[in-house]
Amino acid sequence: MKKKETGARRNLGLIKLNRMLALLVAIFALLSVTFMEQEVSASGINSYTYYRHGEGSKDFYPVPAPSPYNYVKSIYAEDIGADSLYKANSMFVSEKYIYISSGNSIIITDHDFNRKHVIKSIDDGNGVQELTDINGLFVTKDEELYACEPQKGRVLHFNSDWTLKRILGRPEGIVINENVAYQPLKIVVDSVGRMYIVANNVYEGLVELNVDGTFSRYFGVVEVNYTPIELFWRSLQTEAQRARSAEWLPVNFSNIAIDNDDFVYATVAASGEDEKEPIRKLNAKGKNILRYPSSTGIYPQGDLHVNQYGQNIPKGKSLLTAVDINDYGVYAVLDSKRSRIFAYDDDGYMLYAIGESGTTEGRFKMPVDIKFLGDDKLLVLDRGNMSIEVLELNNYGRSIHNAVKYQAESDYRAAAEEWKKVIDYNPSFQYAYVGIGKALYRDGDHELAQKYFRLGQDVDYYSEAYKKTRQDFISDNFGTFVLVIAVLAVISMAVKMIRQQMRANKKLDGGING
Repeated sequence: MKKKETGARRNLGLIKLNRMLALLVAIFALLSVTFMEQEVSASGINSYTYYRHGEGSKDFYPVPAPSPYNYVKSIYAEDIGADSLYKANSMFVSEKYIYISSGNSIIITDHDFNRKHVIKSIDDGNGVQELTDINGLFVTKDEELYACEPQKGRVLHFNSDWTLKRILGRPEGIVINENVAYQPLKIVVDSVGRMYIVANNVYEGLVELNVDGTFSRYFGVVEVNYTPIELFWRSLQTEAQRARSAEWLPVNFSNIAIDNDDFVYATVAASGEDEKEPIRKLNAKGKNILRYPSSTGIYPQGDLHVNQYGQNIPKGKSLLTAVDINDYGVYAVLDSKRSRIFAYDDDGYMLYAIGESGTTEGRFKMPVDIKFLGDDKLLVLDRGNMSIEVLELNNYGRSIHNAVKYQAESDYRAAAEEWKKVIDYNPSFQYAYVGIGKALYRDGDHELAQKYFRLGQDVDYYSEAYKKTRQDFISDNFGTFVLVIAVLAVISMAVKMIRQQMRANKKLDGGING
């Protein structure tokens, strides 16, 4: 009974200790943000991470963090020789230029926002046509531009000198109702020229086109998820009631991007509780292979804690409407509902969340697109402010990105050094401890790695390190174990022989006496 009481007290003590540790880390994080704000975020951009305490998604808490970016400047229409950015829709950064679609024009600048060209019309051989509400843009490695013109149901393909190359209208062979207008909204092109298109009112998935523009297939369909209650009520409806009720259609994709390995990243245009995978990484078969930390079971989705009720405030899950990927696997998604940007590494760990709604520096009124520019900058196309907001990584953010880059290159020691810098700025950044733990694990220091994985609350890596620690203990003490076993065996044999001899002597003594 006393043993059970002692164990209970010990467990209660550990729980209290963990809670106290979490509280101290949170307080330390707030202090670190206060003292380091001048160094890493002079612009005051809102930023936070999530701190995990215990197991399960409900044990994640938002913790204020230093901003990884500083505000640099705002670019307005007059700065790039445009009429207006009032109808800005999309943006693309190529190796040479920045492309911006705004209403009936495509503005092209260099990386310093010096205007190089503006496309307002095309000549298709039958005369000049004005552009109409250009939406999604994509530029190939050869600097060939693709632009979606949904109102006219076509994609415009331009040469590298921005002359018209071809017009891709309604794809031949596409399986779509004749009464449904074909309206391409967003487009990406892979390394061999296949096109993947988000089309309005097409719920079968992305439209995949062959190099010649003919229809290939629907790609990466978004499955419909029904709750048990919905299925139950549906089963009770008559045919007439079903016909009058809203159609049960899959949700559509909202935006797409493509990485250097031709994996298509897509955001889903839904924010309902039933949408579990709002970000997709699609392989050649159209299967979602986006990774997430198995120790948490939390899929990248934007905010984990949201308001479900209230007036004049955003409610419900994040509404992800744009995505971009850099060269080493960091991908960022835009939550247009709360004007926030979330960044993740290739393993699905959240690196940071930045932004909030507003009109002052470092805030976004109606963001519609985001793009990485080089290694250090992030561009936010803000239709509400009619501007392009330019953000630049500071020392804190650069250390995060460097650490992820080194991990992608399997240089875990270099990554660990960067993660140590991150912890100096933000002690509550748990993934930094996991990064250091990975380096220690690969160097064979499993016991110390185990401690860092515990600080990072990564159950899977902690378990692996724990197993290795036990194996190391057995391996390091194998000779001792063998020696002890051998000594015990010798002692056992000696005791047995002595006992046998004693019994023999006893019998002998009994025979003589008899």
